[in-house]
Amino acid sequence: MSKNHLTGKPSGVPDLQAAAAIFSEFVTTIAWLRDKKQGCPWDLEQDYKSLRRYMVEEAYEAAEAMSGVDNAEIRDELGDVLLQVILNAQIAQDEGHFTLIDVIDAINKKMLRRHPHVFAPKQADITSDEVRTNWEKIKTREKASFPPKKDSSGVFSGAAKKQPSTIQALHIGKTAAKINFDWDTPLQVFDQLISEVKELEIEVRQEPSDIDRITQEIGDVYFSLAQFCRHLKLDPETVAMDGNRKFLKRFTSLEAIANIEGKDVNCISREELEQLWLKAKAAEKS
Repeated sequence: MSKNHLTGKPSGVPDLQAAAAIFSEFVTTIAWLRDKKQGCPWDLEQDYKSLRRYMVEEAYEAAEAMSGVDNAEIRDELGDVLLQVILNAQIAQDEGHFTLIDVIDAINKKMLRRHPHVFAPKQADITSDEVRTNWEKIKTREKASFPPKKDSSGVFSGAAKKQPSTIQALHIGKTAAKINFDWDTPLQVFDQLISEVKELEIEVRQEPSDIDRITQEIGDVYFSLAQFCRHLKLDPETVAMDGNRKFLKRFTSLEAIANIEGKDVNCISREELEQLWLKAKAAEKS
């Protein structure tokens, strides 16, 4: 394990003996699930590819819980994410690739390398923005020290990996900024966004409509919106999730108002739904 110059215990460190004990118990539980003779048939059938969807789903559910105030829910969702880490590491060990120890050792070393302002012998005052800048510089040096992957070529090869579209757009924008192929201010990005919306409007109003061109213009709007979020130092995926949650919360209020008025939202007209929506919106502001 990598060492650092710090001594003693950091404030807020958990009971390490208790953590080690419960962690060992959990790791053993997962190992039993993958035991070839007495394990779970479903767990034994899994591999990296089959578990990808669960990794994504659990990460999304954890992120959703983290936007609220239910600590019990956050605890449970973090546990589900941890399950995916441990289970995938167990699969790796079963197949002779690497072990859970390798996973933890690698991420620990990475944290030590990327936080020299904390773990280096000489600490210096540093701002949060400087931390992020240094992180990217160290990350770039790390990547340069590894042999290139067979499929890695081009400036945006790293951003081409499969991931949620808004996160990918964020990575593309960050990469473009590194080679100075970026807007200078959020307002410039906003102007670009408006331009893309106008181009979309032109295509939507065409007769007959061309769904392929409309689709392309919608993609441009999404991409520009993600870059606008980036320039405002916002995560586009989180912003989109918050927008979804806002709609669902307001519609829940709409249903409550409908129940009070003796209306069934499944049977009333669109006009009535819109009136209920305005009431729910007004209730939020009151």
